[in-house]
Amino acid sequence: MNIVIIEDEYLMADELESLILEYSSDHAIQAKLTTVDEAIEYLKHNPMPDLFFSDIQLPDGLSFEIFQEVNCKVPIVFCTAYDEYALEAFKVNGIDYILKPFDNTTITETLQKVDRMIKSNSHDTQDFNSIIAELSGVPKKNVKKNILIFKGEKIIPVNTLQIALIHLDSSVTYIYTFDGEKYPTDQSLDTLESSLNSDFYRINRQFLVNRNAINHVSKYFARKLLVETQVDIPEDIVVSKAKASDFLKWLQD
Repeated sequence: MNIVIIEDEYLMADELESLILEYSSDHAIQAKLTTVDEAIEYLKHNPMPDLFFSDIQLPDGLSFEIFQEVNCKVPIVFCTAYDEYALEAFKVNGIDYILKPFDNTTITETLQKVDRMIKSNSHDTQDFNSIIAELSGVPKKNVKKNILIFKGEKIIPVNTLQIALIHLDSSVTYIYTFDGEKYPTDQSLDTLESSLNSDFYRINRQFLVNRNAINHVSKYFARKLLVETQVDIPEDIVVSKAKASDFLKWLQD
């Protein structure tokens, strides 16, 4: 099995390589990459590996941008010191999410999971995403009709169809509705994302946007996109160049 490691800490990458090869001499490390841009460039000019081991927070962005840009169809094991990205990891073919520091037992269990998937030929089926969900144990998305907002002694049900966008601003999450209301909530952006349907897109770490709230999209510098919405907010909504093609596909569909 050919494996690519994406990790900006060289000692961590070397340790991971050692543990993988210790598990099986049939495995080969195809490349060790350190940044989003380096990984995208490498994958544009080299064959796709059978498996990725990838950190999430890299010097020039999040590794999710890599797998959206290259349209990754192979399984990914995310290795990170943070647990806040678990939900997003399983949206890009993540089959496992292991926290640093990891050890021989952790890597062995992960590779055994990969072996089970490959032996069943599941990665060649059209139902690949459901196989990943089953192997990873990620729950089925529970779309809600209303988001509850607690305001003093009041509980306000906000219909999700009325939500134009959600903005994380200075550690506070705000829900903006089409009728001009703005509600602070103690729910995280990840939690809210898991409660909403496919009409919502996670632009970046700060914005979730309803496609029906988008007026137009403009080309921005460095191949990024600028999103103009019906909601008047002081901050630009920018789609990274790595995410631009995926975003436009979502907007079209």
